[in-house]
Amino acid sequence: MNSTVWSVVLVMGMLCVSEIAGAQEEIYVKPLDLYLSGFGGYSFPFKTDVTVGGSFGSFTYQNIDLEDSPSFGGKVGVWFTEYRKTWGIDIGTEGEITYYDPHPSLRAGYFGINVLARVPMGVSADLPNGRWFPYIGLGGGMQHVRSNGFESTDDTDAAFQGLGGVKVFLFKHLAVFFEGKFTHASHRLESKEPGFGTVRREFPLNSLHGVGGLSVHF
Repeated sequence: MNSTVWSVVLVMGMLCVSEIAGAQEEIYVKPLDLYLSGFGGYSFPFKTDVTVGGSFGSFTYQNIDLEDSPSFGGKVGVWFTEYRKTWGIDIGTEGEITYYDPHPSLRAGYFGINVLARVPMGVSADLPNGRWFPYIGLGGGMQHVRSNGFESTDDTDAAFQGLGGVKVFLFKHLAVFFEGKFTHASHRLESKEPGFGTVRREFPLNSLHGVGGLSVHF
């Protein structure tokens, strides 16, 4: 009698495991997860050293304070899910634009491409990309700054950033995300100033950005 009961329990257990495995196998994950995002938050630029040069020679002002400011922008990107079966992660890429004002007379805009990795969490048939996921990334591109000093002048130079964040799906195609990132570029601005001729200002611009936003996934 006992052996019969245990045999029935064992068979039922095997059937349950088979059903769960079958349900997991039935989850369809699209090979591409496309998305469009908008975000806003705040920028926190580091102190910087400004080297001023011209016909009068050159000198450096050290530890110049910059100012916190709103930071906002948008992204368009795609995740590739084919790597999930072997690596347990998805790989993605996105284009990004970020605007901020590190000084009352200085406007900055970062334009770049990021390479990303995410770990899908809470995957289900309804949410094949996961209920939420953490992600990290590295990017590079260009940063444009415009100064309104004695005269308007601007500069575009190479820039890079590192980022990390978390995204949570509210619905299958709509998610919120929170992200922290660091951007770096070095700039050189030149202007003609009364009594000094052409004056150049060179400085690195390093900033932390804390932002949040919405993503629509297609």
